[in-house]
Amino acid sequence: MNKENRRRFLFRLSAIISAKMLLSSARRKPALRYDVLVIGAGSAGMPCAIGAAERGLRVLVVEKDSKIGGTLNITAGQMSAAGTRLQRSKGITDSPEEHFKEVMRLSNGTADPAIVKLAVTEAPRLIDWLESVGYPMADEAPAVVYNHPAYSRARTYWGKTDYNPAKPGEDAGKSLLKTLLPLWEKHLQSGHIVLLTETTLSRLIVQASKVSGAVVQHKNGRTEKVFARNTVLATGGYAANPTFFRQVTPNVKRLISSARISSQGEGIQAAMEIGAAFRNAEKHGFTIGGIELQPQSGRADFWTAWARISSPATRPPREVYVNANGQRFMAEDEPEVDRREKAIAAQPDQKCWLIFDETALTAGASLVLPWSVEKIREEAEKGQCLWKADTISELAHKTGLPENALLNSIAQYNEAVQKGNDELFGRKNLQLPVQQAPFYALLTYGFCLVSFGGLHTNGVLQVLNKAGKPIEGLYAVGEILGAGATTGNVFCGGMLLTPAVALGRWLGEKLT
Repeated sequence: MNKENRRRFLFRLSAIISAKMLLSSARRKPALRYDVLVIGAGSAGMPCAIGAAERGLRVLVVEKDSKIGGTLNITAGQMSAAGTRLQRSKGITDSPEEHFKEVMRLSNGTADPAIVKLAVTEAPRLIDWLESVGYPMADEAPAVVYNHPAYSRARTYWGKTDYNPAKPGEDAGKSLLKTLLPLWEKHLQSGHIVLLTETTLSRLIVQASKVSGAVVQHKNGRTEKVFARNTVLATGGYAANPTFFRQVTPNVKRLISSARISSQGEGIQAAMEIGAAFRNAEKHGFTIGGIELQPQSGRADFWTAWARISSPATRPPREVYVNANGQRFMAEDEPEVDRREKAIAAQPDQKCWLIFDETALTAGASLVLPWSVEKIREEAEKGQCLWKADTISELAHKTGLPENALLNSIAQYNEAVQKGNDELFGRKNLQLPVQQAPFYALLTYGFCLVSFGGLHTNGVLQVLNKAGKPIEGLYAVGEILGAGATTGNVFCGGMLLTPAVALGRWLGEKLT
């Protein structure tokens, strides 16, 4: 090959190689880069993304469900705050400092003071802001409510269609979601928020000891790397994941949950894989009155059926409580909600059978919300979670409760009614004996509303490693922190939803 032909050959070869490189580059999708990556579009992720977008930041939100909202789709909507405009307008003197003291008192000092302090400080700003953007506040709010240990003053808020399971309706619990949606849509349309639905977190990306994004997987199985200066985990808890729940709470053999089925804890596990610290699972507390409508389903939905045994202040009990051994174990009218919850949670498999007769069934407010007396009778005929019998012995056979123990428990209770003195447990409400057939037994559970374990963060929501040092570039907000951080080992009113929304918004406003 002469010199000229060799030159032409090399030129053509170079052109071919350059063309292939250009073609390959054109086919290769560039890595996505954002100011903020929010994983989870629920009660914390939505306000976080909105807060960042309002400041002009470009936010990518990754949501594994086909729709946004997370637990905002099922929450009862209770929030708590002190020092709000609404309190002042009703002559209520209160402050975040008083709210903080009361949360720490009610939780016996088991909540995280740094997280609680930040949450109660941001709470009144959240309530005032929600009212300014059209939140349909209930006329009764703020109020003192008694489903959990009660505050000393009225500082609980909810929307007009929220809170009351007696009137579930299509919009029940969705006041907050409906208020956030117009703001969300505005930022979606402007491009400040980019949303990927049906996309799951595979793993976090760590570069030079800093979290720089995540690998996500789309519905079709394709994986993709997304990068951001700040990564926020807002994936919620693990209350619907029996396997992980039992790993971190081994004393619970069977989980009954009302949490959204998407609460699987994958954000927690992804963070733990890169060394994040996990804490507070041992503080777990059960909500009482859960009804497993479908046996062995592991599910309880308080909007569909919920036994009203949380507090005698809202419904004085007309039933006798027995455990799986057929034995009474507490004063059914115990006034302290936390003691009631812990007493039932301590029973085998967190089971509590409510035994009552026809007189008790019709003597006052329905035992089960939102069921009527007729609905209770109808469900008792099915014999799945509620049973009916002409005698206590027959009731024991139908439910599987030990016959002699159940007969003895009812006889002892009826004797206490006759004497006007419950020597065994100190029940004060002894007006109705259990003696008028037919007799009923309702099986209820201590059920899992939220998970108490979560990622350990500092007071500005940076995720900490096992040595207590911040993992650069990684933040967590919402239930992924665990209820143990915001409410300790008891349920403090409004300290589940409020910290998620308030701190989500706060974090979105602070990230740079």
